[in-house]
Amino acid sequence: MKYYGKMSLASLLKISLDIMIIIGIAVYFIMLKQTLTEKAVDMSSGRFIITCILFIIGGISVILILFNLRKIVNSLINVTPFIRDNVLCLKRISLLCFSVSVCYALNFFINGQYKNYNFAYVDSSGIHTDIEFLIFFFAGWFILILSQVFKQAVEVKEENEFTI
Repeated sequence: MKYYGKMSLASLLKISLDIMIIIGIAVYFIMLKQTLTEKAVDMSSGRFIITCILFIIGGISVILILFNLRKIVNSLINVTPFIRDNVLCLKRISLLCFSVSVCYALNFFINGQYKNYNFAYVDSSGIHTDIEFLIFFFAGWFILILSQVFKQAVEVKEENEFTI
C-alpha cells in the first residue's frame, strides 16, 4: 500500500480527518450550547465562567489541531511533505497542544478535581485516567521537536535544489 500520494493511506487519513472535523465542530457547538443555556452543573458563576472559557479555548485548540493536521496530510497527498508550511503547522500544533494541556491543568485545580485524583483506575465502565494534561503536554514537546526535524529537512532539500 502507498503511504502518500493519490489513492494512498494519506488520502484515507484525509477523509478520516474531514469526518472528525465535521463531527468535532458539531459536537463542540452542541456541548457549548447545552452548557451555556442549561447550566447543568452546580457551581458558582465565577467558576462557571472560567470553566466555560477553558472549554472554549480547549475546544477551539483541538479543532485547530485537526485543521493543521489536514494541511499536513494534503501535502502528503501532493507528495510535497518537506515544505516550510508543514514546519509552521507542526509548530502551531505543538502550541495548541500546550494550550489544551494548560486548560486541562487549570480546570483540574479550579474545579477541585485534584481532591479525587487517580493516576489510573478501573470501574464498571472501563479504564480511566486523570493525566490528560500530561498527554497533551508531552505530545506538544514531541511535535515541537518534530517541527525542528522537518525544518532541517526543508533546509537540506532547498540546499540540494540550489546545488542541482
